[in-house]
Amino acid sequence: MHFKNLAITAVVLAAASFAAPAAAVTNLIKNGSFEAGAVGTGGFLQWTKSNVPSNVPASVINYNSTASYPNGAFGESVFADNSVSASPDAVGGKAAYFVGDLSVNETMSQLTYLRVGNYRLGFSYFLTANGLANPGNSSFRATIIGAPVAATAIISGAPGRVWQNVSGVGQITQAGYYTTAFVFNSNLGGASKDIVIDRAFAVATTDPATIIIPPTPTVVPEPSSWALLLLGFGFVGLAARRRKTVVAA
Repeated sequence: MHFKNLAITAVVLAAASFAAPAAAVTNLIKNGSFEAGAVGTGGFLQWTKSNVPSNVPASVINYNSTASYPNGAFGESVFADNSVSASPDAVGGKAAYFVGDLSVNETMSQLTYLRVGNYRLGFSYFLTANGLANPGNSSFRATIIGAPVAATAIISGAPGRVWQNVSGVGQITQAGYYTTAFVFNSNLGGASKDIVIDRAFAVATTDPATIIIPPTPTVVPEPSSWALLLLGFGFVGLAARRRKTVVAA
């Protein structure tokens, strides 16, 4: 009877181990699918925008909308991202539209804590027909502290009205906060090609690195360190209070 129970227990444990779900992949980019904000140029919640052109800055648009800019792609309907991406985010109802004709390093960025290891950084993209009809070429790239990890050139002859994705792997050799940025350039002095972006992501990976990121993170305490700092300040405050009480006595 004892051996029978052991056998049953072993079978149950083995079945449980096979049924255990794999660890969830976390997107370290916040609001990488642009669902958190409203449509328009002010919809980039969690993002820091810089080098914003004064005439037509990037905006958040709705899928399947024929609205004019900034709520749509100048009347051209963009269907939802259907590319096979390494992003763990589900496809939502919005995307980011970069359309400036004179954009010089138009950037949306975040400060992201990265531990030592490899990270896949990338995005899905869609080239509109009206944008591809413009003569000027453009580019879009994903960087970690300025080091290019993934990029695409928006040029004549590029496939239009189809979702694609691009990504690369950067290696972090020193843990810390790194500026992760997505950068659009046109700046050709005339009407330039535009791009729609969705599911921007950064995920930990065991894939080999395509670039080694310089070990120069921004000096910001790791989230878990804040608790230790606050606890330390609390002990210092308590010690000072007790010392004052003793002196007063």
